[in-house]
Parts: sequence; C-alpha cells; structure tokens
Amino acid sequence: MHVNLQSTVFRTYQHRIYPTPEQKNELDVRFAIEDDFFNQLISQANVWHELGKTEAEVKLQIRSCPLETNNNADRYAAEKVRKRVSQLAAKLFCGETDKLKPRQSNRAHRNAHFAYASVSEKHVVVPVLGTIKMEQHRKPPKGAYIFGATICSDCYGAKYYIELHARMEPQMVEAMPLRYGRVVGLDYAQDGLYVDSAGNSAGYPAYRQQAKDELERCKRAVSRFHPGSHRSRKFKRRLAKIRRHICNQRKDWQFKKANELAKACDGVCVENLNFAAMKRSQPALAGKMDDNAPKAFYHKLEQKMSENGKPLVKVDLYYPSSQICSACGYRVGRVPIGQRFVCPHCGTEMDRNHNAARNIREEGIRLLDQ
Repeated sequence: MHVNLQSTVFRTYQHRIYPTPEQKNELDVRFAIEDDFFNQLISQANVWHELGKTEAEVKLQIRSCPLETNNNADRYAAEKVRKRVSQLAAKLFCGETDKLKPRQSNRAHRNAHFAYASVSEKHVVVPVLGTIKMEQHRKPPKGAYIFGATICSDCYGAKYYIELHARMEPQMVEAMPLRYGRVVGLDYAQDGLYVDSAGNSAGYPAYRQQAKDELERCKRAVSRFHPGSHRSRKFKRRLAKIRRHICNQRKDWQFKKANELAKACDGVCVENLNFAAMKRSQPALAGKMDDNAPKAFYHKLEQKMSENGKPLVKVDLYYPSSQICSACGYRVGRVPIGQRFVCPHCGTEMDRNHNAARNIREEGIRLLDQ
C-alpha cells in the first residue's frame, strides 16, 4: 500500500475570550492602527492601478510603501496588512472589481494580529494586552506550534474571539486503495448545494433563507431609528448576531457533510468552478451562492479527503459536463438551469445536475487513471 507524505499542515483554532475594559480599549487602538495601515495601502493601490501600473509593480509598491510603526507589534501588524492588500490587489487585474474599498471603523467585525501567543487551560497571553481569560473548546494537537494569533471583535464588540494559528509537522498518511465503485461525482446545485452521481441531493438547509424574516425585521428596525442612536445600535448588533449564527450553522453543517463524504467514498470528483465569475455574470444567483458557500465547502472537503488518504479530483473548468449525455456520450449543447436534460439521440431523460454529476465522475476517473 502506498504511503503519501502530506505537506506541512496549518490549522486555526478559535476560542472565546473575555478581555477586561482596559484590554478592550487597548484592542480598539490596535484595530484602529491596522485599519489605518489598510486604508493607506488600499488608496495607494487604487491610484497605482489607475496610473496603469502592472500587477507585479503594484505588489512591489505595496511591499515597499512606508508605514509609520513605533514598536514590534505595529511592524508585525503592518506586514500582515501588506500581505492582505497584496491578495486583494489581484482583484483589480482579474476584473473582479474596479476599485478596492477601504475599511469602515464602525463595521461589525474587526481584527488585530499578534506575533505570538502563549496558551494555558483558561488563559492566553498576547503582546501588548497581557493575560486574557479564555474559554478553550479544543486543545491544539500535541506537537503543534502556535506561530501567531488574531483577536477578533464581532457583532460590534458584543463578542471577542482569538484565532490561534498553529503549524504541525508533516504526517504520514496511508493512501487508501481506490475502488471505482465508491468514487462519486458532485455537481454544484443552487438548491441543496450539490447533486451526486447517484442522483442524491446534499440537502443543505439554506440557513439564511430560514432566517430571512428575522433578518428583514431587524433591517427595518435599524432603518427606522436615527443612525448612532441607542436603539439603532441595539438592532444593528442583533442583526450582526443573527448573521454570525447563520455563518456558524453553515460551517458546522459543511464540516459534518465533508467528513461524511470522506468516510463513505474512496474518491470525490468536483468541477473547478470560478464562483466569483459566476456571480458577476449571473447576479440573480449571487444571493443563493453566498448562502451555499460552495467554495468553502470544497475547501473543507479537500481537507477531510486528504486526512483520510483519499483523492479529491478537480475536473477542468471548461469540461462541458452539463452538455454531454451521460448514457451515450452525445453532446446536446447548453441546457438552461432548472430544465431537465433530454438526449435527442438515445432518449435519456434525467435531472440536469444528476447528468452533469455522472459526467464529472467519469472524467474524474479518467484523470485518476492517467
């Protein structure tokens, strides 16, 4: 049996923290410093892009642009902001956006980066802030090295979290024997997240759609009151808490579904879709795609498959999975979303996503055989 050596594993462990009022004030200062760094670089990146500079030149300018730092904590924060702005600058050159937006100081979610953190059972120690009470849900595995931490203020300061960034040594994972009968193909679907090659839907519950009425009530309440008033802040915080709850529900469901697939299948085949481009070309689908978060699900699935020594095969973006008959191989052409697939050559009729998932599976098996 073959043995597969994984690359270095990086994990993030998030825990609830309870800073004191003095620590909250210091965190506000750290948030403001990073926001200032970010907005300086963003404005410069927009100017450089308008002047016609190339992507490589803009990224070089971002790395060399001077930022006023007074201590090691500021310098570390500045480097993290440079990396983030460099990632965002790529959107200017791929056509994803015309202009990068600055950060607002009154947004629901703010964060600050720290170079290291020391963890005990109920406390964490970070630079500048000192010791903070922590509710530890799960300890990092033995041998994990914590190389950084991010403290987040969520829901307009209602909750605080720390994200511990850990690096672990490469692990030896036995490659599982591949049985083609247990290889499945997944085709993205607006309803249910995906349909597999057996015709089964994932059945994603669409948590944001379930909370739609509650979200709308909070939005109307926010708009009724004067901006900055006590009641306006109260309903904005309630709205942010609902959104955070939806996000946590989605993340929990996706991890469980990815783990279920990784244990049940010997291999999974998916399409390497450009979801950002799909949302731009079809704005009507954007809301549903944001609720489904397919890119995040595929990332979790890849992680779980790798941990189990099984392959995740990504079929080429331009493979016409929805246009080919999975029974006879005849190319029908484009089939509109929501319309059943009917083959004029052999008479096969089935759900459009089911047909595409079967084609993705066959193409994935072909790629595995190469």
